[in-house]
Amino acid sequence: MVTAAAGRRRPRGPGWRPLLLRALAAAATAVRRLTLAAGQRVVGGREAGYRAWDPEVIGVDTAAEQAVIGVLRRARVRGLLLSEEAGEVHLGGKGREAVAAQTDVVYMVMDPFDGSMLYRRGIRALWFTALGIYGQDGAARAAGLVDHVTGEVVLADEAGAFCIARQGTRPVAVRPSGTTAIEAAYVETYMMKPAFLYPTASALRPLLQRARFVLPNGGPGGFADVACGKVDVYVCWQEALTEVFSAVAVAERAGCLVTHWDGTPLRFRPDVHALHSLVVSANARLHDEVLRALRGVTPPKGLLP
Repeated sequence: MVTAAAGRRRPRGPGWRPLLLRALAAAATAVRRLTLAAGQRVVGGREAGYRAWDPEVIGVDTAAEQAVIGVLRRARVRGLLLSEEAGEVHLGGKGREAVAAQTDVVYMVMDPFDGSMLYRRGIRALWFTALGIYGQDGAARAAGLVDHVTGEVVLADEAGAFCIARQGTRPVAVRPSGTTAIEAAYVETYMMKPAFLYPTASALRPLLQRARFVLPNGGPGGFADVACGKVDVYVCWQEALTEVFSAVAVAERAGCLVTHWDGTPLRFRPDVHALHSLVVSANARLHDEVLRALRGVTPPKGLLP
């Protein structure tokens, strides 16, 4: 049986929550101030071979990304930022304004704006910015994401996992659901783009046909959804580093189970091109059931790295 011990490991070092909240607030402000036309405008492309199914960068992506980078630079954080649009960005500095940076060189993993395809058509749903902070030892220091539609922030640090319903309200501890059977479970897995929809629905049929409900979303929001008890299982299939490590610590700190499909633990590796296939479950009993349902399922060729 899989246990939750690895997911509950506490990070070491100074608190990162104030910086994390400032960074997410800056992203939210940048997105809110954008006109829809400016946010939808194509402003660049991705390097060859990276996210070939989503090659364009639009204004909202870069606006959120630059807002977060600005906060990190002003805080004099030292480390390597791995982001969906900017790629690898080296940050450095010293000074009295540093937040933990004087003693801890870190990796920062960011998904600047998840939900770009919905944003392109003005569909106000599933818009997130997420940021995870990791030490040189590979352990999570903090992570969080902001919902640009509702203003809700979900975060995790050395104190646990929390939800802030809106700016100015007190953090409330989050708790995964108690669902233990697949037949009663809400399952989340990404299926919005056709390249994912048909292969995922076909390959995951042994699991999806037993579930009570399927939410076709993924990325950072999936980890927070399980942590907060909104869904019971998130099946992460060939998701990029920026979509996983920007928010997976939220699920881990909440006590969720996070493993690869074969039950092996997830380890942080700072490779922006890495892809991950994971199962995130509300509890150990449900996790074991999902892993059994996925035995023999392999990624179709269209989704292999």
